[in-house]
Amino acid sequence: MVEVHLDTDALIDLLEKEPISKIIELAVRYELKISAVVYFEFMVGAYRVKRLDLRTLVNKYFEVLPVTREVADKAARIESELMEKGELLEARDLIIAATAITRNAMLLTRNKKHYQRLKKYGLKFL
Repeated sequence: MVEVHLDTDALIDLLEKEPISKIIELAVRYELKISAVVYFEFMVGAYRVKRLDLRTLVNKYFEVLPVTREVADKAARIESELMEKGELLEARDLIIAATAITRNAMLLTRNKKHYQRLKKYGLKFL
C-alpha cells in the first residue's frame, strides 16, 4: 500500500470540511501518516478553537511519525543547499517534506507550488 503524508492544510481540509466517509475512503487506499510537525500545527489550531474532538479523529486515522535523526539530517542538508541559493523555506515545512522523502512517501498538500522545489530531493506528490 502506498504511504501518503498529509501537510497541515490537507489535514485541516480533510478533518474539518470533508465527511468522515472521505477519510475512510483514503484510509482504505493509502497508509495515511502525518509528521509530528503537522500534528503540532494542527493541534495548536484545535486548541485555539476548542475542537479537541478532532484529536480523536487524528489518532484514529493517522499514524504520527516522529522527527528522527535521519529526517533532521535530510532537512538540514536540503536547507543548507536552499540557503546557498537564497531560496528559504520554513523549517517546519522542510521537516514535513523530509519526513516524506526519507520514507519514500507521497505528500498530499494544497500548496504544491510551495513544495515544488523539493522534487529534486525526492519529494513526490499525490
